[in-house]
Amino acid sequence: MHWFISTFAYLITTATPMLHTYGLWALVGILFIENLGIVFAPGEAVIVTAGFLAAKGVFPIWLVIPLGILAAVLGGYVAYALGARYGHKGLLRYGHHVWIKPSMVDRVHHFFHRFGAPVVAIGRFIVPLRQLQGYIAGSAEMGFPAFAIWSAVGGILWVCCMERWGLYAGGTDQRLATLCRS
Repeated sequence: MHWFISTFAYLITTATPMLHTYGLWALVGILFIENLGIVFAPGEAVIVTAGFLAAKGVFPIWLVIPLGILAAVLGGYVAYALGARYGHKGLLRYGHHVWIKPSMVDRVHHFFHRFGAPVVAIGRFIVPLRQLQGYIAGSAEMGFPAFAIWSAVGGILWVCCMERWGLYAGGTDQRLATLCRS
């Protein structure tokens, strides 16, 4: 339990100054670029902190959740479009420079055709799959309608779960509240 509390406190203290300074624009921007494929963007920290700050009355929760969902889903859609446009051909042509063989590309292509929907939905909860799933699904030529639906379902679940953790922490844990008051 101590590890969980200290991890939560770290996430919230990291993202609180950014959200205080830039408001919900930081939430939208960071979630968008994280789901666009920037692996080191602190999306989890920002969404949990936004929930925490919503519990403290800094942000309205009715605005935080839809903006978070919109940013996460749209970032994934843009990554899909880039993967569909450049991914498959680019991996076959330049993949050998980063140790990707054509047989690997074919296996991923087949895997996404077979299991793409659950991978996209559940992949929102797995780092770095959340950040790269749009590119992978696009380059594996997974159909956009299936990707769009399951990416939206995964995005809704992911944002609501992360937001709920922040709301819970903001409403019940005084140790976290004292760390984030500034």
